[in-house]
Amino acid sequence: MYRPDEDTPKGWVKPVAKPTRESLKARVAELRAQLAEAETQLREIEEGERLEALVRIRNLMRGFELTLADLGLAPMPKRRGRPRKAAP
Repeated sequence: MYRPDEDTPKGWVKPVAKPTRESLKARVAELRAQLAEAETQLREIEEGERLEALVRIRNLMRGFELTLADLGLAPMPKRRGRPRKAAP
């Protein structure tokens, strides 16, 4: 048998008007502004975490006296730009 929940309103329920197009657009703009703010905070947090991880790695490398070659990483080239032409 059907048993109504405690959350189910009893008696008359005040009708709620449908949102208008303008109110929906305003709500979407508000949510987009919140999203942009949250994304900015996320980028700042990610950048801080990235820098913290690099510092930890550098400190561990110094502590264990490791180089990039020990880690299997190629050293950075000393010169930027196009490679020199080979002699004919």
